[in-house]
Amino acid sequence: MCRFVQYIMRLKIIFFAAIFTICFTSLLAQPIAHRMKLLSNWNNPNLNKVDSINIWNDLTCWYDSINKREFVIAGSTDSIYFFDISNPNQIKLCDVKYGAVKFVINRDYEIYQHYVYCVSDQNRGALQIFDLQYLPDSVHKIYDDSTLAINTHSIFIESKSKRLYMCSNKYPNWKNGNGNESAMDIISLDTPEKPKFLAKLEVPKQANGDAVFRWVHELTARNDTAYISCGYSGMYIYDLRDLTKQKIISSIINYTAAGYNHSSSLDASGKHIMFTDEVPAGLPIKIFDINIIQAPRIESMFSSHTGAIPHNAYWMGNFAYVSYYHDGVYIYNLNDTKKPYVEAYYDTYPDNPSGVYKGYSGCWGIYPFLPSGNIVASDRTYGIFVLRADSGLMNTSENEKSILRLNIFPNPTTDELNIAFETSVKDNFNLVIYDLQGKISMQFDKKFDSNYLYKLDLSDLPNGIYTLQATGQKHLHRAKFIKN
Repeated sequence: MCRFVQYIMRLKIIFFAAIFTICFTSLLAQPIAHRMKLLSNWNNPNLNKVDSINIWNDLTCWYDSINKREFVIAGSTDSIYFFDISNPNQIKLCDVKYGAVKFVINRDYEIYQHYVYCVSDQNRGALQIFDLQYLPDSVHKIYDDSTLAINTHSIFIESKSKRLYMCSNKYPNWKNGNGNESAMDIISLDTPEKPKFLAKLEVPKQANGDAVFRWVHELTARNDTAYISCGYSGMYIYDLRDLTKQKIISSIINYTAAGYNHSSSLDASGKHIMFTDEVPAGLPIKIFDINIIQAPRIESMFSSHTGAIPHNAYWMGNFAYVSYYHDGVYIYNLNDTKKPYVEAYYDTYPDNPSGVYKGYSGCWGIYPFLPSGNIVASDRTYGIFVLRADSGLMNTSENEKSILRLNIFPNPTTDELNIAFETSVKDNFNLVIYDLQGKISMQFDKKFDSNYLYKLDLSDLPNGIYTLQATGQKHLHRAKFIKN
């Protein structure tokens, strides 16, 4: 009987949330957009708010490779929402789960296999893990424990090394900022349902004995090299291959227009890094050349508008996808990293007068890595947006007119993939392999010319479904393949 009542209550939540979606979506002011259109929007403005207007925080997405469906996991002040966006024109609410703690401003999520790992950084919470493989019917909570931390600001998972990085950790006996906290912890996901502590990040000391930085705000990692954003202390690049011999490779501190170093993203080659400074308001996004990783050098800075605040920026292909608070979603062309320029935008938060940027309302999270090419964004006030850039901008449809054929075989493959581009116009390509979560699994330093046959060694690539992206001077092409 208890299960039946719980089931009925869950249906009621979904039903009334759907009613609110229909009623309030039409009330949104007409947004300002350029080369990007709205496919659908979901919101329930009656949910608990902070600062009187803000409901939503971060999101991520999961692609069900078996059933070919796309899902969104998004956080509100009190709960975690699971949406089906396989039909991007109609967002469907599948399930709602309470977070480990309610009424919080910040939640963060990472996907590994068919699990989503969830944290928050306020009050007394826990690490939660939900199994997504039963979607769209339901979501199963399989882990809810505060042993590893009660609060965590953000997390990052590097699938290749099966590591979960937990940034700004506080433990169950933490009190008022005194002790029992960690700048960052490194967790093993060898058994995904049973995360296991591996090591703490080793923070160097200054001459007076104080730590060089106290907290890690966020990080990105590739091949166990971690690019760590440490707020006002800047960015530190660590070699974490051997956790018993952690090494700082270099740092980016005291740079032009420095502020609170928030988060970063690497390009496919790993030779450039892009990061945002969230505080004070109005600081530009930066790109640094890290080809010589021991000596990073600034390459460009760019902003949407004077005073606007960039939050999260992700580098995919030749584009940057940015959640820009009051300015909504921005896409920049990074083909020339010295001269980024705006390609498209969509304002999810039209409430602020033109040129007025006060506070941190608007677009918080963005996810550009879905196989469909659709972009998902979370606006703190106006909910979940599914967006689509103009076909001539991101898609390959126009470019493909000059590509005669992209051959990849065998598919499925085991340890080797043959690839050849047959083009009517000579071109050369950079090749990157992405996993289903949009993270880079492999990248190749060499250029691949058209009208030649190449063999790619995939022996170090775990089994799974991947997207091969080829970026040339005149073409952009993507193709899926299976490694088994």
